[in-house]
Amino acid sequence: MSTTVQGVDARAYLAGWLSAVTNMTIADINAIPEDKWNESQGGCARSANGLLADVVTNLKWTTDILAGKESDAYNHMGDLAALYVDKAIAVAQFAEASKTLAEAIHAASDETLNSTAMAPWGMPTPVFTLATISVNHIWYHDGQFNYVQCLIGDEKVHWMG
Repeated sequence: MSTTVQGVDARAYLAGWLSAVTNMTIADINAIPEDKWNESQGGCARSANGLLADVVTNLKWTTDILAGKESDAYNHMGDLAALYVDKAIAVAQFAEASKTLAEAIHAASDETLNSTAMAPWGMPTPVFTLATISVNHIWYHDGQFNYVQCLIGDEKVHWMG
């Protein structure tokens, strides 16, 4: 077991998965028509721009935590949603936040990754786990973007090319 663990570069794998899910999500976002980007698909469903504001907020929060900073990112999610009515701005900021998180993952010390921070949901959590959750949080919301596409009649899997 220890031989395997010593051979795995957890930072590189996590940053690689971050890049993959970011690219998949951007492909799906780009497939959402402009006239559907800012509207709810019904009930209490959030708009796609609001979903992406959630993603970017979490990316920024996690980047701050990896840098050892207190973060107020969740205080600005509504501001991002308002800014993200422009899909081009939203995609550019999402790509930048993802890149910045990847850099923070690579730069974080073992001590930082093994430390514990209070998660936004109020639970003390290892920082490496928070980074992993942040990366997979993108994929979770990409599923919601896929569902928006399905609700408007688009059944293509856009992230597959």
